[in-house]
Amino acid sequence: MMMIKKKTLLITSLVFLLIIVSYINHQLNKQSFLESSNEYYKHEENELNKIEAQDNNTVVETTSENITKEQSSNLNSDNDVSKLSNKTDNTIEKTISLEQNRKSENYFVEYRLSRDKLRASLIERLYIIIENEKTTEEVRTIAQKEILRIGSISENELYIEGLIKGKGFEDVLVFLKENSARVIVDIKQLTEQDVMKIYEIVQSETNIEPVNIKIMKKF
Repeated sequence: MMMIKKKTLLITSLVFLLIIVSYINHQLNKQSFLESSNEYYKHEENELNKIEAQDNNTVVETTSENITKEQSSNLNSDNDVSKLSNKTDNTIEKTISLEQNRKSENYFVEYRLSRDKLRASLIERLYIIIENEKTTEEVRTIAQKEILRIGSISENELYIEGLIKGKGFEDVLVFLKENSARVIVDIKQLTEQDVMKIYEIVQSETNIEPVNIKIMKKF
């Protein structure tokens, strides 16, 4: 029982850390938006609601909407945890990559928040699995490691975004998976030189092969 309490405290701290990282990410990349009025925040929330309401040809529903707490409690194998994580990753990747989404005026704000919201939903589901008394120790450990992985990836994305912006790009959104990366940059013309700069940064920080690094510009 004491061990479960310690693990629960650890997971709670990690969830809090991920929220803080996401908040700092939003703060650093869009200070001008944070200085705007409450009307903009309402607009931002409305935009995210629109995103979630669209059909599968645009944005897939969030993990939290598709999986209830009861269903999460019944996820009791390492395969179930893996499927849950993969589903979230695929949803994020599809959402941020769609051409019509990249045409949004506030793309980097909206889809950075969307990415973080989906991950927060995944962490919530993993937390339910960990807290469930019926969860085996093996699966509980896997779920805990997955939360650590999410936190590490989020931190690395933030760092890489900063490095790329340091090369002169106005804004950038990075999404990392275990063996692949998606990078969307705010630039009118994406030259071969720009692409090489981004490849170099992503490879140096992740060791992902160039063939698995997809670089796109916001329309």
